[in-house]
Amino acid sequence: MLLKIGKSISAHIPLVGRVVNDARSVSRMTNVEFQDAVVEKTEGWLNRFTSLRTMDILDFQHDNGIGGPLMEIGVFCGKYFSLLARSAQRNGDKLLGIDTFQWRDEKHVLKMLSLSDETLKADVTLWHRHSSACSTEDILSQLGGKARFISIDGSHECDDVFLDLQLCENLVAHNGIIAADDFLNPLTLGVNEAIHKFFAVPRLVVPVAYISNKLFLAHRASAAQYKEMLEAAILADEVEPQAKNFRAQLAKGRHFVEQPLWGQKVVVA
Repeated sequence: MLLKIGKSISAHIPLVGRVVNDARSVSRMTNVEFQDAVVEKTEGWLNRFTSLRTMDILDFQHDNGIGGPLMEIGVFCGKYFSLLARSAQRNGDKLLGIDTFQWRDEKHVLKMLSLSDETLKADVTLWHRHSSACSTEDILSQLGGKARFISIDGSHECDDVFLDLQLCENLVAHNGIIAADDFLNPLTLGVNEAIHKFFAVPRLVVPVAYISNKLFLAHRASAAQYKEMLEAAILADEVEPQAKNFRAQLAKGRHFVEQPLWGQKVVVA
C-alpha cells in the first residue's frame, strides 16, 4: 500500500508475511463477515448497525454505477475509514483521509488496512493536517472530482464542524452522500449546534436518515433514492435487533420511524 502524506512525502509500507493479491481476484466477504473480521477488530467507536447500513449505501452506489472518490475528515484508527477503503478498492476509486493524527499516526491506520485483502490495495492518501487548512480546490485536485461518499468525524467544536459541513457541501457529488457523526450525542453538543446552524439556510444537501449517532445527508438531486434504499435495507435485515425494532415501530405507525427535520422527512432507525 502506498502511503501518501500531504503533497510531497510518500513511502511504501511493507506488508510482512502477506501475499498481496490483485483486488479483482479476491473472494469478497459478505458485509457481515467484513464487519466481524475487520471493523470490529479496529479500535474506535462505531455502532454495528450504522456500519452495516453504510456498507449498504456503498453497495448501492456500486450496483447503480455511482463511481467517484471518497473522503473522511477525522480518521482516528481507521474504523469507519475501512468501510470506505473497501469500497474504494472494489471500484478502483481514490480515498482521502484528513486528520491531525494526534492519537494514532498514519502508519497505524495503513497497518490496519493492510490486514484485509479487501482494503490493502486501496488507493489511499492521508493528509496530516486540520481540515480547516484544506481548501475545496486542493481537495478536488487530489480526488480528481467530487466525492460520492464523505464522512465528517473530526473536531466536535461548533465552528470547526460548521466549516467542515460547508467544505463538504462543495465537495459532494450530485449523486453523493455525507455521513455526519455524533449528531444528537449529548457529549458532543458542538456538533449539534453546528448542524443546526448549517441548516438555518437552504442547502444543496438535505437530511435523509438518522441511524445511531450518524446523520446522513444527500445531495438534493438524489436524496429520495438514498432515503428509499436505506429504509429498504433496514427492512431487509432479518438479523440485527435494530432492524427488528424498526419493523415493530413501523407497524405501530409511520411517525415512529420517520420524522420531519429542516423541511425533510427523515428515516430514523
